[in-house]
Amino acid sequence: MSITKAERFINQLENALKHQFDVYGNDKLESLPLRFSAHYYRRDDRYMFTKNVTVWSVENNQHIFLYEAKTSTIEEFEQFKQELDQYIRQHKSKRTSHMSSIYIGLFLTVNSPDPIVERKAKKTRKVSFIQWGKSGWYERYLAVLSLPDQRVTMNKKGYPFIKSFIESITEN
Repeated sequence: MSITKAERFINQLENALKHQFDVYGNDKLESLPLRFSAHYYRRDDRYMFTKNVTVWSVENNQHIFLYEAKTSTIEEFEQFKQELDQYIRQHKSKRTSHMSSIYIGLFLTVNSPDPIVERKAKKTRKVSFIQWGKSGWYERYLAVLSLPDQRVTMNKKGYPFIKSFIESITEN
């Protein structure tokens, strides 16, 4: 049984993320089947005298969802974006210690993507404050990963969040 280029890429990305993230294979994003989802949670607390007296606490989260596109059309891209937004609405934190959550949707294409999809990915960025900033904020980015071109297209503000993982794979 031979492993396709897409399978190899997905396995390498999944392994690169496992060192820092909780990775769940064959996950679902509402109605869309995902190849995997990865979740990173960080909480920092500052105490006074004992752990019973908390001075401050901060939470930062990062979530990555990999969807392998079947047709890589703009309609499929929009559906992925809507499903991700629905997930964010259902899972956003309401705790006052929450500071930020980053949601990244990776739209993997096994053929060259439509230029319209790539342009849409470059423009796709959403920042929203939770309870007027009292409970932090979340950011949502979408990236198009083109396997034939070995190229990542996404908003330039979101690229640093996945840059190290993608570069570690493409060097091999």
